Amino acid sequence: MLPPRAYSEPLPPISPGASQVTADRRPILLLAVAATEVDRFSTSRFTRLTAQNTADAVRTIERSRPRVVALDIDLPHFDVGAIHTAAHQTGLTSVLVVTEAPERVPVALKAGCDGVLLKPFAPNLAAARLGRLVRETLLTPAARRAAAVLLQHGTNRTWPDTACPTCGRAGAVSFEFSSYRRMWYACLQCDGVWLGPRQE
Repeated sequence: MLPPRAYSEPLPPISPGASQVTADRRPILLLAVAATEVDRFSTSRFTRLTAQNTADAVRTIERSRPRVVALDIDLPHFDVGAIHTAAHQTGLTSVLVVTEAPERVPVALKAGCDGVLLKPFAPNLAAARLGRLVRETLLTPAARRAAAVLLQHGTNRTWPDTACPTCGRAGAVSFEFSSYRRMWYACLQCDGVWLGPRQE
């Protein structure tokens, strides 16, 4: 026989059909990437969902409201604009673009992507980038205004005094680091992309 203290806490009633499985409260990550790239994205912090094409991705965004969408813009069966539009309509979904071709990034920046990963990338870099985007979706209005003052959108940043070497217009957007000395920039006027000195 169990001692009296074993009965000191009342047990919740058992209702018929009640699920004994606790709901997964991890943020949802929607992967619209090549099958060979899926495992580069962490399973520990996120509930991963996958999409096979644009229609599948848009349906999943509307139904599941993922916190982040990782979108491989090198794949022909994903429409960058349609996926960005669906993500932005939720109000709390960030888009991380993945590509091996930096010259494709200006189109994604114009569509409103929140971050860029250039292939090949390490899984820990992807995890860090996703974690930052998730944290930024939870910013208070005051913190968002502070980011706007810095001209920062996700992990991308606009530099008003940095001019494009092709067209000469200022306002380059940095989207990824190449090393501790250089970073990638894009011009949203002429779609030029170049490596320049790293700025902080």
